Amino acid sequence: MRYSRVAVCAAGLCAFSAGAQPVLRKEPAVNTGGRTSRVEVRPPGIRLGLRKPREVTLAPLSEAEVATLSGPDTRLKAGIQRKLAPHSLAAGSWEVMPGGARVWRMALRSPGSHGLRVEFDHFNAGDGRVWLHDGDNVAGPYSGKGPHDNGHFFSETVFSESAILEYEPSADRAAELQPPFEVRSIAHQRLTAMDLAASTKDPAHYCELDANCYADWKSTLSSVGQITFVDGGVAYLCSGSLVATRDNSFKPYFLTAGHCIHSEEAARSVEAYWTYQTPACGGTPPADRSSSTRSTGGAHLIASGTIDQGDYSLILLQNVPAGVTFAGWDVGDPGVTSALTAIHHPSGSWKRISFGYRAGDATLEVEDATAPAGKYFQVLMDRGRIEHGSSGSPLFSAPGVIVGSLSYGEMMEDGTVCRINPQGTGYSRFSNTYANVKDYLENLPAVLVTPDRAGLDFTIANRTATEQTVRLTAESGSPIPYKLRADASWIRISSVMGTTPASVTISVDPAQVPEGGQYKSTVTILSGAAPPQFINVTANVRTDQSNGVATITPSTVEQNGGQWSFQIRLLETSGAATHLTGVKFNGVDYTSSLANWFGTTKIGANGAIVAPLSGAGVFPAGDQYFEFWGADDASGLPWYRVVTVTFK
Repeated sequence: MRYSRVAVCAAGLCAFSAGAQPVLRKEPAVNTGGRTSRVEVRPPGIRLGLRKPREVTLAPLSEAEVATLSGPDTRLKAGIQRKLAPHSLAAGSWEVMPGGARVWRMALRSPGSHGLRVEFDHFNAGDGRVWLHDGDNVAGPYSGKGPHDNGHFFSETVFSESAILEYEPSADRAAELQPPFEVRSIAHQRLTAMDLAASTKDPAHYCELDANCYADWKSTLSSVGQITFVDGGVAYLCSGSLVATRDNSFKPYFLTAGHCIHSEEAARSVEAYWTYQTPACGGTPPADRSSSTRSTGGAHLIASGTIDQGDYSLILLQNVPAGVTFAGWDVGDPGVTSALTAIHHPSGSWKRISFGYRAGDATLEVEDATAPAGKYFQVLMDRGRIEHGSSGSPLFSAPGVIVGSLSYGEMMEDGTVCRINPQGTGYSRFSNTYANVKDYLENLPAVLVTPDRAGLDFTIANRTATEQTVRLTAESGSPIPYKLRADASWIRISSVMGTTPASVTISVDPAQVPEGGQYKSTVTILSGAAPPQFINVTANVRTDQSNGVATITPSTVEQNGGQWSFQIRLLETSGAATHLTGVKFNGVDYTSSLANWFGTTKIGANGAIVAPLSGAGVFPAGDQYFEFWGADDASGLPWYRVVTVTFK
């Protein structure tokens, strides 16, 4: 949850302008059918009672990892990505099952973790099946190229510090020697939202209210979910709600805060938990999320706005369980002093409820950004509280009817959360969110816009830009408007909107991918309320860096009567042309003399330049230092060398 640096206005003390808005209210609806992501199939290790395979154990969390988890953030940190050592999958082994079929198995352990997720890459299992499990909790099976059909995804969470990875190949690939995937990392989840050490203490404050103790709101509870996702190497927790379409299509749209989910990559790692709550008023709180019904397989980002745009995010989940409620909504803003209700997951804990009322409007500075009064409600919570982890949770004007989403809250010291009453909070106005996502919530007729190429592969050598063209067409013969979104900063698009048919140029900005390696992301195609389509973009970046070798001969210079001479030789040995940009001798800058000394400042690939130097004068006996600076011609990468000459 973001925190404001300005106190929230009390009711009646700030200016309020209620512009006329049409009342466009949508009532909630219960999804009785639900959607399933796959057929439940148990892994061979559980079906056959196989012994635990060889285990790869990571070191305990390092000081740097603990510091990352403990550092401040506008979102609640729940875990961290941990890289595996190269060739870790070599620890896996093949076993022959009864009947002669083979299965590949290995175990992974991250000490102290309360839950593990595996980040797969280059996944291509075909009709084979891959699972992650701890002997009880099972994630998978995964087949083909994974849920996003691009070979990259996060598994579901297995609530354990150790999990077994199993691959059962299809009959036509039974002779494979290696599993058809890589494990890029594992997401290590800590036990509670607030502590790294094992603890049974509830991280939420004592004044929080059990959402199951208010009969009028019980039908609304299943619309609210806790989401966990990975972004920038860290796992986070936020809250949010399913939102219904006007015609109750039960497309699983989920509304949360823009500062929670603002990228397609983060959306694809989302897991949503719907019943992380008490079984009834006064019931025993759940120890963790493991028993909650959940949505798996990630999501896609539909639209999001920054804090100055209203701090909203609408994502499309892959599936939801049967029986969940899709919240309704109201485009009309509630009046000042109107009673309002929030349902949320404070501090990553189980589901709670808070009650308050609308105060006067205010424009506030929130985390170095401006939250305009016209895009937010100021709400004073006088029963229950809002905490870190509640971000994105819905604000209701009536059971099941959303009018806002939590963005920020009044800054309070930990020990004062329950003593300050009322608590000031800021909610993004649903009326503003609706204006940006209404095509989806109204479920307007839409025509799919598709690319003529599902994927683009770029080879970037030495920061040389390349581009490719994609043709966009629609199922309809009529021109269809579309929008394109680059889901990584290094992707460039010639035009982000237009009408079909159209040709669009996509390129990679070499300045955004300075390091060698493989980069993957997507370009999202949005057209009306149609489901998003994607162009997978892969950039294979190679940077040729020079290797300069500096020598001085003779290495010991005799000063005969104040006369001396030696030569400096700079040799490039890796086949990348480079050039000199500076030189110092014993700290004195002689850059202006480079061209005169060497006859040039350029060193060709595998080439050499020589500077014969001589002069009169006596240097102190001992080592003297030359420092050289340069940059490679193709990549622009800088380099630095030091060479020593001894005067006698």
